[in-house]
Amino acid sequence: MAKPAQPCQCSPYQSICCCGPINGISVVQPSCQNLPDGSVVNNPAFVPGLNKSFWTYKFITDCGQNTRAISNFGIPICEVLTDQHITVSEKIDGCGQFVPVPFSLIANDPNLGPAPVGFQWLKVETQERYEKGISVEYRIELLGDYQIAVQPIKVKAGTNVNTFSCSNCYEVPACNPQGRLSVTKGCSHTIKSNQAVLNYNVAVANTGNAPLSDVQFLDTVFVPVQLSLGVITVTPATLSVNTAIPGQITISGNLGTILPGETVLVLYQIPIATVTIPGRYKINNTASAVAEGTRDSATCSTNLDVVEISAHKCCTIEGNKGVYTLTLSSVGLSPDVTVHMFDRMEVPAGVVVKFLDLSGCEGYFSGTTNPVPTNIDIPGPASFDFICKNALVPAGGSYKKLGTFILVSSSVVGTTTIMNTITDVVPVDPAAQVFLGVNGIPAVAPVDVQLNMVCRKPCE
Repeated sequence: MAKPAQPCQCSPYQSICCCGPINGISVVQPSCQNLPDGSVVNNPAFVPGLNKSFWTYKFITDCGQNTRAISNFGIPICEVLTDQHITVSEKIDGCGQFVPVPFSLIANDPNLGPAPVGFQWLKVETQERYEKGISVEYRIELLGDYQIAVQPIKVKAGTNVNTFSCSNCYEVPACNPQGRLSVTKGCSHTIKSNQAVLNYNVAVANTGNAPLSDVQFLDTVFVPVQLSLGVITVTPATLSVNTAIPGQITISGNLGTILPGETVLVLYQIPIATVTIPGRYKINNTASAVAEGTRDSATCSTNLDVVEISAHKCCTIEGNKGVYTLTLSSVGLSPDVTVHMFDRMEVPAGVVVKFLDLSGCEGYFSGTTNPVPTNIDIPGPASFDFICKNALVPAGGSYKKLGTFILVSSSVVGTTTIMNTITDVVPVDPAAQVFLGVNGIPAVAPVDVQLNMVCRKPCE
């Protein structure tokens, strides 16, 4: 089997195999390779957390006059692998990162000939992506772990098919002689119309070379008891669902016989019917598959954020200047949330106001797209809508915004009132969190205007 992935030092540089050049072309299997996460590990390598193995090869073409560019090549791999088990990535010398490229699987190629017994060709066409004077790496990513075998690699350049076969190389993925289970799992959640659904997909594959019968499947999902569940759907429908234990969902059953190279996909959706307490909820689970002589498992987790906030508003008078303080506060164990806050100010007839600035918010005359001007006297009656966008309410903290205006004059006999109200608060990304709403909406802070201004809800 491929060795588990371990850190690998690229200097001094070493290779597993470096056959001499044929017609100006060399094929090298380096001792170290780059994984998709950027880490440098042994080659080949198995990563248990991903349930994947990685195999890297390098093709070098010189600049000789008689050298022809590579048109395609074939690497022997286990004959039961299908394209859904494989990703091939290419890194062209001096051109950055690995990029996925198309490939084909063929047992007997018109140019490369028949693959070795128990193998098939993994064939890559270069499609003139590069010519001569270049070094190109190919990383093969396979679902599951495989035995290591030594087999030749074939390269077609011009009319020549070059066979690279050295003593004790190249190391390629061979089939496991018996049936072998490989479990890969993904989990996520979606939020639509403020309703969360947990989504799971589990791929149970036979990466061995013999059928596996009576394959038993078991997945246990641990859901916090604060989350009440809706109707769970499972594919295939022959699997059973047990929710008798609070906070635990068990999905189990028989997947039947899985042939070599076959994959059975298990899907389930778990709706969250209601949740009333804010917080970050972690949902963990482990899926396993068992057959005679083989077993495998995979785990995953997803975090569901449930948010609630409260709104408060008050006012302060400083001479002819009125200041509103708008506060949004996190409730309980709510995670961070970014919201848009909507505020309305209503100025009665006979009162003239002026805004020096809008404190970073947008302001419009109500019911229009006409912006509220600054440093200009605005007579009432007038109504203004302000939008404070992308307001961050941190976990355990608050967001504050000051709204300031100047009372220019009032011709009202007696008392009249300027009304200011937080009318709504909405999350910027409603698909990211379950939003339980805002306490204290509408939040109102009236200002009475007489011969002077009197705040009826002063800040403490």
